[in-house]
Amino acid sequence: MTILPIVAACAVILVIAYLTYGKLIARWFGIDPSRTTPAVEMEDGNDFVPAPPGVVLGGHFTAIAAAGPVVGPIFAGLAFGWLPALLWILIGAILIGGVHDTGALLASIRHKAASITQVVREHMSRSAYLMFLIFVWIALVYVIIAFADVTASTFGFFENFSVMVDGQPTKIPLNGGAVAIGASAYLLLSIILGLLLRYTRLKWWVGLLGAVALLSLTIWKAPDLAIWLSNHGLPFMNTAGNTAEQSGTLIKRWDQVLLVYCFFASITPMWILLQPRGVIGAAFLYATLFFGVVGAVVGGLTGAESLKVTWPAFSGFFADPISAPAMAGAWLFPFLFITIACGACSGFHSIVASGTTSKQVRTEKDIKPIAYGSMLLEAMVAVFALSCVMVMTPGTTGKPDAIYARGIGNFMHLLNIDMKFAIAFGLLAFSSFVFDTLDVCTRLGRYVLQEITGLKGKIGGAVATILTLAMPSLYLAYMPPKSFMTFWVLFGTSNQLLAALTLIGVSVWLWRTGRPVWFALAPAIFMLATTSTALVMNFMSFLAKHQSLASAAKPIDPMNITNMVIAVALLGLSIFVAFEALRVYVQSRRRPVAVGAAS
Repeated sequence: MTILPIVAACAVILVIAYLTYGKLIARWFGIDPSRTTPAVEMEDGNDFVPAPPGVVLGGHFTAIAAAGPVVGPIFAGLAFGWLPALLWILIGAILIGGVHDTGALLASIRHKAASITQVVREHMSRSAYLMFLIFVWIALVYVIIAFADVTASTFGFFENFSVMVDGQPTKIPLNGGAVAIGASAYLLLSIILGLLLRYTRLKWWVGLLGAVALLSLTIWKAPDLAIWLSNHGLPFMNTAGNTAEQSGTLIKRWDQVLLVYCFFASITPMWILLQPRGVIGAAFLYATLFFGVVGAVVGGLTGAESLKVTWPAFSGFFADPISAPAMAGAWLFPFLFITIACGACSGFHSIVASGTTSKQVRTEKDIKPIAYGSMLLEAMVAVFALSCVMVMTPGTTGKPDAIYARGIGNFMHLLNIDMKFAIAFGLLAFSSFVFDTLDVCTRLGRYVLQEITGLKGKIGGAVATILTLAMPSLYLAYMPPKSFMTFWVLFGTSNQLLAALTLIGVSVWLWRTGRPVWFALAPAIFMLATTSTALVMNFMSFLAKHQSLASAAKPIDPMNITNMVIAVALLGLSIFVAFEALRVYVQSRRRPVAVGAAS
């Protein structure tokens, strides 16, 4: 069997869910197109910038669909088999993730585009608000560390990709510098497009077509240009002869370069980079979905060997230590639901929705396609990422970016596109997803830290940005390259816990404004139980490692100690917020429900 019937069934299920359950939750939430949104009411040309739904959807989609819907499904598929991962993607996106994203965006819009933490502050207590705020900032720091390391690892490699071309095993040399060149062009073209849209009468779709054409040309020439630059000693280009230590040093350089980029990108007006980059990035996402769909159809109808499902549907209740060494020993519950965050349900989406997206929505009728629609589109991205595992040889493993690039390359090559270009396209698409999250995440970290500290103005914003980036900079400078693979589970736990707390906050808001609450509260309870279990198990694992090192008289691992402390802190925060929500619920039962301006 090829992946065609599986992919086709997933697409049909997600479309039906959008047309049915999406309509129901829009009614339950009380979406009202007649209400004026904060983007229109408070337009300032910098943070509050109303935009067409296609532009906002593109920016929101690319911001939430970073490496998560690629890395998570690939890790989970390698660890437990593709069927459990596929079921969680579909059920999670439709019943949990879509509700989470829609609720976070609407709640923010109804509270003058305030962050989800401000919604908690208004409807719960100041203590819960402060705890939530600190938790959000910690989660953002984790996202920056993980995705900066993912991107730098993509830029800093040189690998001979082993792929099947026309039935023959072929090695394609590819320099990670080619991806860096394409990514640089992606950002430069975004700025140019932003300037043209701001100061000329150029239609956005015309500018987009030009940008995509130039970017495609850059991707085509980038592999040869990267090799030429590496042969001429450019320090940020890898070569085939580099040792692992040299490659590691190069990755660390890219880590710091990316953080410098994040600083400048996060303090610039949204119209000059975030919005145009979102449109171009969305085109890449749509293109990968297009190539995936058409490639799956062509390959399925022709019985292409490269699309035969060969990976086990289910490999056991414990992670496969050979295929997924980074997750060795992890139980299917709760770690399947932690490993796959983006693509099923992700707390990070609530920060994007209430941090930048809510400041751009022109009318509430756009909330359903932007929030619920983007979540289901991201689920489809996750399905295609998982399909890249389905066609692998059983017992093998690999880096998520390489597995994804090979998969997308196979889809594109079935349409007679050159494999070398196709793999470069897949890698650039992967890194562009992460770029979009990195600078948005840094901007959101600035917002949160300014809320905590009261820093104001441009100088205050710059200081808050530097403080947000300081911890990632130190971590990435001293920890081994690609260390994101070892703490992905803890990162995923913090992300999913944020989703649980957001759903709790949305549930309290719904209750206090007299709306149905069960459809948000039930997912909140499930996510809270899952993440709390994972945090306890994470802590026990870190503790066992610490005791093992101590008994063997070996040096204490400072990162392991840090992870233990963070696991305890996150669990404590989650318990506190959950009890605060329960307290508000009990109190609201004793007095009339408050229905105010934010209803």
